[in-house]
Amino acid sequence: MAIHERRANWARQLRPRLADGPAPIQWAESRSAGELVAAVAGAACPVVVIDVGARPRGALEALDAAVRAAPNALVLVLDAAARPEVETFARELGATDVLGGHWPPPAVADRVARWLPLARRRAEADGWSPNPPLPVPPWEFDRNRPTESTPNPSSAPPPSPHDRGIPRDARDTD
Repeated sequence: MAIHERRANWARQLRPRLADGPAPIQWAESRSAGELVAAVAGAACPVVVIDVGARPRGALEALDAAVRAAPNALVLVLDAAARPEVETFARELGATDVLGGHWPPPAVADRVARWLPLARRRAEADGWSPNPPLPVPPWEFDRNRPTESTPNPSSAPPPSPHDRGIPRDARDTD
């Protein structure tokens, strides 16, 4: 569950209302599009709440980035000013639902609570979940993997008992 807003209003309202659900919820709060993408990337079907606030362009850009990072996301866009152009653009960018005007927190929580089991079923149907953090960054994997020009240490013949740690060119070959 990711909540994208400038102030922590909806996070403060939704956490206690959704805490009593049947399964634990992983919460993420974001203030920028980058933080939102980091929160939803790799998730099979995240639930996202985006509060448009006074800056619709930034919120719509965050929506676009989030939907690109998690195409199966269920996204609820909240626009207190009820601007018709925001609703149109949000739906075109991939919002699942757009609520315009003032919506009380219990009503928003009920909407999100209905989506949570759906998101879990979709994630289970996909057969995967987000990977835990890796101990080695992904860009380091190729450095540690042997290449064709690097001999594989497991395919090298075992050392001879006669070697005794003496370099081959320093030994007598007679």
